[in-house]
Amino acid sequence: MFKRTFIGSVVCLLLFVAHANAQGICPLGGVSSSKLVCVIPQTFGPWGLGAGQGAPLLFNGHQGHFESDFLSTFGPINEAVGIQVSQLPIASPSSGITFNYDASLKTFTPSTEESLGPIIGESARTIGRRKLYVAFSFQYFDFQSIDGQQLNKLPAIFQHQPVTLNPSEHITPCRNQTGLTGVFANQPCFVRDYIQTANNIDLRVHQYTVYVTYGLTRHLDVSAVIPFLTVSIGNSSSATIVPNSVAPASVFPGGVFHQFNPNVPGCASVNPCLNAKFADSASASGIGDVTFRAKYEVFQGERWGVAAGVDVRVPTGDETNFLGSGATGAKPFGVVSYQGPISPHAEFGYEFNGKSILAGDFVASPTTKGSLPNRFVYTVGADAAVNKHLTAAIDLYGQRLFDVPQLFYSPYTDLGKCSDIACTTLTPGTVHANLGVRNGIDYSIVNLSFGLKYRLVHGLVVTANVLAKLDNNGLRSPAVPLIGASYTF
Repeated sequence: MFKRTFIGSVVCLLLFVAHANAQGICPLGGVSSSKLVCVIPQTFGPWGLGAGQGAPLLFNGHQGHFESDFLSTFGPINEAVGIQVSQLPIASPSSGITFNYDASLKTFTPSTEESLGPIIGESARTIGRRKLYVAFSFQYFDFQSIDGQQLNKLPAIFQHQPVTLNPSEHITPCRNQTGLTGVFANQPCFVRDYIQTANNIDLRVHQYTVYVTYGLTRHLDVSAVIPFLTVSIGNSSSATIVPNSVAPASVFPGGVFHQFNPNVPGCASVNPCLNAKFADSASASGIGDVTFRAKYEVFQGERWGVAAGVDVRVPTGDETNFLGSGATGAKPFGVVSYQGPISPHAEFGYEFNGKSILAGDFVASPTTKGSLPNRFVYTVGADAAVNKHLTAAIDLYGQRLFDVPQLFYSPYTDLGKCSDIACTTLTPGTVHANLGVRNGIDYSIVNLSFGLKYRLVHGLVVTANVLAKLDNNGLRSPAVPLIGASYTF
């Protein structure tokens, strides 16, 4: 069975969204959309590098059928982008300041002898009854790879699809059927043509996050994490039509079946035009998905503590602009930690996710939703007091995603090049770089977090941290800087 090609690999990104009136967010019918999820389909769709009436590949009455299941194959990649961009790692919403009771002052005072707590990790200690913790952090994500493939050089081949024979349109079986097997048996010579593309995705996110934690009781904290995002995406594709067949020059200028229309930029004075570049970009800003947390310290020893809690993510962000996931998520978790000059800690949780248009079908009418993958999330590390003002923290932050798509290198061998119209001599096909996708994969994403906390005065703490990738799975930024400030009242 013909193997669907994964165009644009970058394809690897985004798509799939829905509209309230049951039409696709990305109409692909001649009217462009400013939504970020539409950047890729508008680059590769009917008025970009695609097919359909009036498309750039429609020339001289011969329409190129290079789409394959092009738009539908974007879904798995869009799902990965949707869940990873809208659920970026954040700093812990727990205060690093601990309070000791001062009998002489008859009040609680912040400790100056212990660590200031983790940055990405979590402590079992609660903030204390009627205590208030507020914080702000900024993180910058410059995504450069997905599943080990560099986003600035994603290779993708558009293979011609089988067609219905029609002698009146010069659609007759190729005289030389060498290499034309399976679905290409008895097909015309021009199905040997293909489009070779080099694709570049530029995806960046600025994340500003506000944290608020309040101690309802001595052992129970409630928190809200409110992210604000600025997301920008640009996509460009340099495309070359490779004419492995020969067309009658009296009907097709230049003796090629497939070429770009003269209205494609750069093609006005080129005949035949076999090279073109298509691009689109957009940006958006707004609130992301808000997360609410409740954490209860179930055991409190002199140094050791155990806590349990749950995070509930609310789809407040606009998923069509990659500001949110478009789905509710719930993550029960447990924490074990030790409080002291050196404080080890570990957190484990499992996140259940609902359905989102990011994992659905944005082409169908009505559009459909799909389930975002569940994931197991863990953080293991330690923080250590360098002195009474300075704490160093290191964490291993990982997640295991279940039933997700993954890109892989899938080289394409073309069907050979004809010497003339009759394909008297056929040069064997050669191998070209191309990407494919595996569905239903479980894989891990692991990062190393290391940073510093500095107490300026009493409850005011400033933070600097870097999150570095340790593997190539998923959508990744090599290093993610974080700066922040917090105050405990």
